[in-house]
Amino acid sequence: MKEKNLTELLLGLIRTRPGMYLGENKISKLTNFISGYHFGFAIAGNHTDPYFGKNGFLDWLEKKYNFKQSSSWEAPFLEEADRDESKALEIFFKYLEEYQKDMNEKK
Repeated sequence: MKEKNLTELLLGLIRTRPGMYLGENKISKLTNFISGYHFGFAIAGNHTDPYFGKNGFLDWLEKKYNFKQSSSWEAPFLEEADRDESKALEIFFKYLEEYQKDMNEKK
C-alpha cells in the first residue's frame, strides 16, 4: 500500500467509511484520530505533514474563509453545523477537499 499523507487518508478511507475508522461519525472522533496520527509521527521524529502548521489546512481556512482558530480546531465546523457533530464532519471534509484542490492547482 502506498504511503498517504493525512489529507489523502482523510479524503479517501476515512471519508468513505468514517464509522469504521473513527468509531462514530463525529468530528470529535476525528479530532482523536488526527491527534494520534500526529503523535505517532512526532514520536518517530519524521513528522512532515503541514496540516496544522503554517500554510496548512487550518491556516488556509482562516485566510480563505476567515475561520477563527481557537483552542479546539473543530469549533468552527461545529459552529457552522449548529453543534451537530455528524454534519460538522461533512463540512470538514467539504473544506478539506477544496483545500486539496487549491494545493494541487498551486503545484
